[in-house]
Amino acid sequence: MKKTRLLFIAVLALGFGFMVSWMVFDAKPVKLEATQWLGDQAKILPDFKLIDHNNQVLGKAELDGRWSILYFGYTHCPDICPIDLNILGEMLDAIEDSDTRRMIRVIFVSVDPERDTPAVFKSYLQNFHPEIIGASAPVAELNILTHALGIPHSHDKNHEHQAVYDVSHSSVMILLNPEVEFAGLFSAPHDSSAMASDLGKIIDSS
Repeated sequence: MKKTRLLFIAVLALGFGFMVSWMVFDAKPVKLEATQWLGDQAKILPDFKLIDHNNQVLGKAELDGRWSILYFGYTHCPDICPIDLNILGEMLDAIEDSDTRRMIRVIFVSVDPERDTPAVFKSYLQNFHPEIIGASAPVAELNILTHALGIPHSHDKNHEHQAVYDVSHSSVMILLNPEVEFAGLFSAPHDSSAMASDLGKIIDSS
């Protein structure tokens, strides 16, 4: 009788162990609304160097340790860029947890470096959220980053010294993890509340 009881207890303990193991290791993935998440497939980026609106270098060393959202556009953009920058500002304000908020930075990367100097950036960004950073680089340096991220852009110029022109660019927003790897993206149409919710889930689960 005693032997049977011990065997029963052993089987019960083993079953409990399997249940705990299943709960820990077979957990459902985080459900995201707006993010295409790369997870373990995050892509290592080459070294790059941008200059921000305060004339400071912004590269991998400076971005290390926090999550970064990069949006590529230009200050002369007539409609899409202002709309998306407002959405990014709303997203920042929608993040209620202060620790999560401190872990996130938003960078507006210009694909029109000829016109978007740090001074132009600084003036332009006054129209948007105060935490949004503006940055760019000469085209050759900029292309190191855009090519690695798969961000297309082109100038609609008829000649080199043309002052008024449009720039074609992607509306995708890129998410870099604290190791400055390409970790995910937000495709249009963008939803500030869904993005804020996803970022909280991603950071909590990382």
